[in-house]
Amino acid sequence: MRQLCAVFVFYISTLSSVAAETVWNISLWGSSRAVTVAIEHLSQEMEKRTDGALRMVLHYGEAISPSRENIDGISLGVFEAAHICPSYHPGKTPALLAMELPFLPFDDIRASHRVAIKVHKHPVIKKEFGRFNARVLQHVIAPRYEFMGKGEPPAELTRWQGMRVRAPGAIGDGVRALGGRPTSVPAPEIYTSLERGLFDAAALPFAYTFASYRIHEVSDWYTFNMNLAISSCAIIVSRDAWSSLTDEQRGMIEEINVDAYELQFAALADADTAWIPQFDQSGLTRVIYDDDVLARFKEDTAQPLWDDWVKRNQRRFPAQEYLDYIIAEAAVANMAGR
Repeated sequence: MRQLCAVFVFYISTLSSVAAETVWNISLWGSSRAVTVAIEHLSQEMEKRTDGALRMVLHYGEAISPSRENIDGISLGVFEAAHICPSYHPGKTPALLAMELPFLPFDDIRASHRVAIKVHKHPVIKKEFGRFNARVLQHVIAPRYEFMGKGEPPAELTRWQGMRVRAPGAIGDGVRALGGRPTSVPAPEIYTSLERGLFDAAALPFAYTFASYRIHEVSDWYTFNMNLAISSCAIIVSRDAWSSLTDEQRGMIEEINVDAYELQFAALADADTAWIPQFDQSGLTRVIYDDDVLARFKEDTAQPLWDDWVKRNQRRFPAQEYLDYIIAEAAVANMAGR
């Protein structure tokens, strides 16, 4: 009888232990790389600090969802968290997409990051993600958009006329301003599409993304100072999953994110150090535009693009007020970094 009781107590304690464990499945695409450093650090630290009570299981390579459908997976409760990019579904996240408008006045990715952290708390973004039962878990820090392509390098801005370019969402608006013809395919499909000649060039965060997807292997040239825009993706989490955490656990996540972001900045810098020389050594032509010519082009182009974005979204939310907020915060963030 005592033995039976002991077994019963062990069984109940085991059930309690299992019940106490919370598992978050997180949908990612691509492999482990510089842009996943922050979420990897958060996953490792949360499991360590909670003694396994909260485990974040990272699913790479679109293993549990196509990249374009991650936001819908959150909404449907298929998984707890996911990497999303507004350019993959511009009609669903137009407000977040504003952070990727061409030629916004960010000095660098640290300034963009400072603004993104504030924007994620803005009522417009909260409402936008609320429609998908989601909130932001982490900002996905990524560098400026540049181009890689095949064929004759576009040494002058006029050479972009008629070029077919992989440039999703708001990035595509910048390509149209250059005279190019944008198309949208997910990052994992770029290599094959470029190799087959389905388009002439691809826009991606420089330099780690080109290396991660081996785009340099099928390219002849790359731009170095176009600085078209800065990516503003995020790891989002379902509100139900977030609400199920204790206050202590939520506080841990916010605390860990501070270190996670610094690790990601460092990883991106290391990627530049490692890969940019390799691009040059492999024979790719580096395209550098005249600073004055590029500045005049951006000055002439930026405002019409921003105005068009406002016009397209003003019935959805106070688009002009929201964009003014982003630009004002950019000025503050730039000053903080100088």
